[in-house]
Amino acid sequence: MKKLIYYVAVLGAIFTGCEPMEDIYNEVDSVEKVIAGDVVFELTDEDYDDLDKSFGNFDSEDEAKALIPGLLADKYPVWGKGSSATVSFKIYSPKREEKSIIRYTVTTEDYDSNPETERFNNFDDFDQIYDLLNVKYPSPSDRTLVSLTYKFYDGSTNTYNNGFLYINGGWEFVLGFTDDEYSSMGEGFANFSSEDEATAKIPVFLKDKFKYETKVAGDIEATMYKLYTTDVDDLDEDGRVDDNTVYSYVKYFIYDGSNWSEYSDVLTTSIQFGHDGTTWVPDNTIKYTLTGDDIAFISNAFSTIYEGPADNVGFFGSFDRRSSSSNFWSDAMLLEAFGALLDNKNPGAADGQKYVLTYVIYNGSTTNETKSVIKVGGAWEYQ
Repeated sequence: MKKLIYYVAVLGAIFTGCEPMEDIYNEVDSVEKVIAGDVVFELTDEDYDDLDKSFGNFDSEDEAKALIPGLLADKYPVWGKGSSATVSFKIYSPKREEKSIIRYTVTTEDYDSNPETERFNNFDDFDQIYDLLNVKYPSPSDRTLVSLTYKFYDGSTNTYNNGFLYINGGWEFVLGFTDDEYSSMGEGFANFSSEDEATAKIPVFLKDKFKYETKVAGDIEATMYKLYTTDVDDLDEDGRVDDNTVYSYVKYFIYDGSNWSEYSDVLTTSIQFGHDGTTWVPDNTIKYTLTGDDIAFISNAFSTIYEGPADNVGFFGSFDRRSSSSNFWSDAMLLEAFGALLDNKNPGAADGQKYVLTYVIYNGSTTNETKSVIKVGGAWEYQ
């Protein structure tokens, strides 16, 4: 009996001794910090292979959004909530060229058939051109190209030859070149001698043509160029298919922000992903650190609303976060300031746009503070 009591006492001591250790482990778990990181990269051939995309591109942006999170989880297994990854990738996005061609010059009778064009025998609105095409070609085959010569008034009456490509039930305008423009590209006639020549010269021409227009990286321009080649389709309707005549062809070019180049049916784009604590999800969060100009804007904008705090932040460059201070910036005041700033910096921000804002504060010492905001119903609120 004495032995039994002794064993019970020892076991009780053992179990009692384990409780402090459990508390310690719980405390360690509770203070464990989440590892967060930010990365910007472009998918490699190996990445596409890992995703079973053997052609090195996605079929759509939705497919990229579905597959990339798994790749990120493999690449950054220890990253958690607050992490971000901006990933560039390729999408197969083909632009269809012509399948058949019609050459047509608009006649006086064509202009007279429309009350809007009969008086001056020219177009002055592209809708008038589309109306004519729909009347003359009510059921064209997909990818039919009409090489159209017509008169158009845009300050003065000029004759143009542009293309109109029928794609997916509608007409797509295709930029053609005038005789003078062919001459400016070093051609003695209003055509190129080969496709390679057209591919080499058109990008140079486009850079000069659009030098005063706003073009951004990723813009695609459809062009129609002419070649003097064998008349295999008897376009001149002389009954022969072994002679030569002028054919028109469609070719697309893409702008990279500086130069134009031939479009290869593959677009490069990027999406930002964020870690929500469980998985990676497409995320439009913009991480932004307020600058001196931003502080000056807030100080000026709120000088008559929160006179003391506004003057103070403008002078010191930091938000006073001491609740006992007469210059205190509360969370609500900061949200007002951030909303005004973001509306000024990004007036076109859509609902759902997120920002993580970092700014300097004073709370007895100078340090950084971060707030997350999102646009909801046209107004900014904390996340």
